[in-house]
Amino acid sequence: MIAKAEEGLCADVLLLLLSPESAPTRWVRERWEPVLFDQAAEGKVEVLTVLLRECSFPMLLRRRNFIDASKNRLTAHRLLKRWFWLREREGDRSGPPSLEFSADLEDLYLTLADRAGVLHVHGADAVRFATEASEEFEAVLWIPCQGCTLAQAAGELGHQMDLTLDGQLSENCSRIRDVLATHRCLLVLDAPSSEISQELTPGGRTSTVITRDAVRVLDTPQTPAYARSLIAERRYAEAYELLYRLLDAVIEPDNCARELTWICEHWDRVAEANALRFNYGPARMEQLTLF
Repeated sequence: MIAKAEEGLCADVLLLLLSPESAPTRWVRERWEPVLFDQAAEGKVEVLTVLLRECSFPMLLRRRNFIDASKNRLTAHRLLKRWFWLREREGDRSGPPSLEFSADLEDLYLTLADRAGVLHVHGADAVRFATEASEEFEAVLWIPCQGCTLAQAAGELGHQMDLTLDGQLSENCSRIRDVLATHRCLLVLDAPSSEISQELTPGGRTSTVITRDAVRVLDTPQTPAYARSLIAERRYAEAYELLYRLLDAVIEPDNCARELTWICEHWDRVAEANALRFNYGPARMEQLTLF
């Protein structure tokens, strides 16, 4: 085992699997300590030890990055996954993974954390699971959906994913699904409509929680100023929807029509842009007669 460990010092992480079959009959400190501690530290190699079955080994290995899989193999697998995701996200600053696993959330772990899946749950359970199991995912994306349109939910999701979504709504939803399908994220759709659930559930590697009751409510201003802020963030589908609502309510119609015209031109919707200009453009000046 120690000879194999020496070969593994060329990697970023060295994983030791301890069992009666793999562990040395006699651990010679002068042999293992320089390899697992001194040389590993010098090469900035993280040594992670997993005890598969009870055997004799140096107790010093328990002091850092030690996972006991001898009693509950499934929990050990989850801890190992948490350890690697923490290291991926935080690098050298990562600490030990959380040891919290609530027994009453086991169904969520089996369906969402151990594999990619979709599950409808109560809001309170979704909050606990998203907090407790966050270390088992690249990211947790919580999208308040109650009272929101698909454009608003997609815009908020794209914002949390740091995506620029300047296309039309169907294009944005497709891009969100494509990106999430290739990443191991936890997506929480908080009390969504059936349309939002259908359009934003990505499949692939991402797991999706759909809450039966609302936990958070997204408060979005219905003002021209907020529409302009959406345009500045290139969230055009949301701005487009809001500007038409403001136009119907006769709130700053000229300004709203002008912004809508710009968005339609960006999307190559020429006929719609021309119709907005015709209906809301500057009034034609009448030619005054001299006689």
